[in-house]
Amino acid sequence: MKNIEIILKKNIKKFGFISVEKFFNVVLYHDELGYYNNNKIIGKSGDFITAPEISQTFGEILSNSLLLNYSKIKKNKLVSLVELGPGRGFLTRDILRTLKKLNIDFFKKIDAIYFLEKSKSFFRYLKELDLSPSIIDDIGKVSENFNIIIANEFFDALPVNQYIFRKNKWYEIVICLDKNEKFKFSIAKNPTKINFCFPNNPPDGYIFEYSGYMINLLADICKKISSFGGIFILIDYARNKKSKQGTIESLKQHRKVDLFFDLGNCDISYKPDFDLIKKISVNNNCKVFGPFTQSFFLQSYGINERINLLIKNNPKQKNELLLQKLRLIGDNYMGKIFKVLIITDTKYNYEFI
Repeated sequence: MKNIEIILKKNIKKFGFISVEKFFNVVLYHDELGYYNNNKIIGKSGDFITAPEISQTFGEILSNSLLLNYSKIKKNKLVSLVELGPGRGFLTRDILRTLKKLNIDFFKKIDAIYFLEKSKSFFRYLKELDLSPSIIDDIGKVSENFNIIIANEFFDALPVNQYIFRKNKWYEIVICLDKNEKFKFSIAKNPTKINFCFPNNPPDGYIFEYSGYMINLLADICKKISSFGGIFILIDYARNKKSKQGTIESLKQHRKVDLFFDLGNCDISYKPDFDLIKKISVNNNCKVFGPFTQSFFLQSYGINERINLLIKNNPKQKNELLLQKLRLIGDNYMGKIFKVLIITDTKYNYEFI
């Protein structure tokens, strides 16, 4: 039995069960045994790959949406760039490179760079970027000025609790042990107290996924944006509104596996509820654009033109560049399942798509 299983089973035996959020928080973020302390979890040899790792054009095109709003951004004396869950930092690197090339004044206005990152295995990569970033574990450490905040596949990596709607009441789904001491899901006997985040009038059997940390983090970000100005671009998997099922899944070497398989060595994630994110943002006095599909967003801001230019300048790379574009915008790849949501202050009349 692995050490991480021993820790979890000890907790369950002590209390009878453990919440889904606490269970996967240990699996993913335990200081020594957690998944995000492993090396080489991103990329072809890892368990998943993100858009910035696929193509530099992802960061370049995202930058275009900011460049087109520079007339509002430049009114602020100080601007910080913040990335949540940067991994190896490729996205911020590509954004800064693009801003420096296309609008040097914009580039110079960015006086601080922050990475909100828990995984120490990524620290070395982030420090090698030559960007002099501040690596933080609390969004409260970000400067109280205009902030451009980027979160690509960040929220999907946050552990969540699960609740099921039965006979007009919500019940928490928990994890316990069966008679063979194997992990299993179970439903709490008593209904749970709910708050404004829970859906109204869902169908019977609907599973709601909720992270207290995500709610608090998002509220803090929105309060900062509302008070000091800012733009928050969020790109992530999006929950299918028509599905009642839970969305937590486990990946190992790019393939789905059982949620309790090889704990600590598999990527476990869920699909964020964009309606909930919008609700919290509006409730904290922010404006929301979208969500848009990643395909629509990237094509609207010029990925087709950018790829064509790269092909013209690098004809031998044509097939590779077209494949990169397909993976970013293709319906059977990231194009439809990823959504883009943009949250801003209400002071300026920003224009997004």
